[in-house]
Amino acid sequence: MDKLHYIHSRAGRIGARADTSAADVDAIVAKLRSDARKHLVIHFHGGLVSKESGLELAERLLPVYQAGGKQGGYPLFFVWESGAWETIRNNFTELADEPVFKELLRKIVQYALERVGASDPFGLGRSATPGSTGSRETEVKKAFKQFWNAPSPQTIPYHGTTPSSPGQARSVSDIVDDSEILADLEQDTEVKKALATLPDLPPGTRSTFGGGQATERRSAFSEVAAHEFSKQSGTRGLVELYTVAKYLAKVLRAVIKRYRSGRDHGIYATSVEELVRAFKIAGSSVNEWGKALQWNRMKQDTIDAFDPDPNLHAGTALLSRLKTAIDSGWDLQRITLVGHSTGAIYIANWLENAARFLPATLKHDVVFLAPAITYQRFATMLTKCQANVGKFRMFAMQDALEREDQVWGSDDELAEQRDWRRFIYPSSLLYLVSGILESRLEDGKLIDEFDAPLVGMQRYFEDRDTYSAANFPEIEQVRVWLATVADSLVWSKTDNAGAGLGSSSNDHGAFDNDAETLQSLRHILG
Repeated sequence: MDKLHYIHSRAGRIGARADTSAADVDAIVAKLRSDARKHLVIHFHGGLVSKESGLELAERLLPVYQAGGKQGGYPLFFVWESGAWETIRNNFTELADEPVFKELLRKIVQYALERVGASDPFGLGRSATPGSTGSRETEVKKAFKQFWNAPSPQTIPYHGTTPSSPGQARSVSDIVDDSEILADLEQDTEVKKALATLPDLPPGTRSTFGGGQATERRSAFSEVAAHEFSKQSGTRGLVELYTVAKYLAKVLRAVIKRYRSGRDHGIYATSVEELVRAFKIAGSSVNEWGKALQWNRMKQDTIDAFDPDPNLHAGTALLSRLKTAIDSGWDLQRITLVGHSTGAIYIANWLENAARFLPATLKHDVVFLAPAITYQRFATMLTKCQANVGKFRMFAMQDALEREDQVWGSDDELAEQRDWRRFIYPSSLLYLVSGILESRLEDGKLIDEFDAPLVGMQRYFEDRDTYSAANFPEIEQVRVWLATVADSLVWSKTDNAGAGLGSSSNDHGAFDNDAETLQSLRHILG
């Protein structure tokens, strides 16, 4: 890949371990000044992308952006490393191998079904009304056994199920009796066998739980679980069913709360999310598993790129040199910013910082591809620099496709193995980010949030009852602004769309590889 067409950074910085130096940015701007089109096209790939993948993407998109004549512009790719994807992926596939997590997930799904009375997704005539604790144990156990033995999108237990009526969901009480859950756990041999695999149980305890010898498991998750389920905080090896019951009660209350507010992601997905969130925010000093899922670390890279040093920080390096060139008489007429997934957050930071360097008359056309930016962050950007945005268009999936787009994707090697780990989380990366990884800024502090509204998800834009203007003013602010921009939204898959409005992507990661979306990009650039 020609270094004149990419800026490689690490933690927002060039030089040192990054491929790009300050001198390389000088050369990029010099080459850009010689381009007669006077049109700079900057592509920000998503997070969770390695350097190698980022460069491969740049090589593939270069001819799309560099079309002949006046149809394209000068392509420049920000290749920013963030190794979080492998961490997130490994931690989730680790969950799928954990007997304790599998059994806890089964129990939470059971308890949630018993409380909200969700209808049966497979049409097998199962009960659709709430029941007592333990009333749906046999049914749920059978559904999970089928899933673990024959994993597929069709066997994900209760994925996509909803309460039998919205009113029923709102009327569900969030009062949960810990003792009822404890009594149910005492009768569940599978749960106790799973607990027997936790590390550092004292002599005799393992056989008490498992009814015989059980193999001890040591992993990040099992280490955390051993601490969280201990009789006394910070004391290992004293796991009691009562502590497990208290944990499940906390998770169940969270699941019910989301159903009552209409902010669930389906029985199965919501149960996974709340089980993980309960560990993530447990506050344990040993919670390395939870720490590994911190989404904010990756977002910080896009902020750090605009720190002050023009010879060290990637975004500032380019903006400062563009300013010098423009101040010397260069007539840059157009900038187009394309951001995929977390790249949209990079664009928000670019726009806010560009106002310090570039003339107000130089507008930025913006294209989002399945953006993983919150409505709160996007609304903040609009408040600060809406006047600097020219044309805008977003390509994202319809919600039905978003729900069925498993995080690992159809080309994952696990797919061929029919391994249930591929389906441990049943929906897209945006659902995962919304349900587990995102935070909300309140009074200068980051607050862990469930169902964080993301701009790239259709559900938040279109559901004006749940996400009303009164309760979600930032969503309404973005809705109102989008209404002023012609053809601002493209929900894939489109049918007989006009030029620049087509997309056939049904995979979060495929928007920058979908032929119809790329054709739309060519039209937009022209």
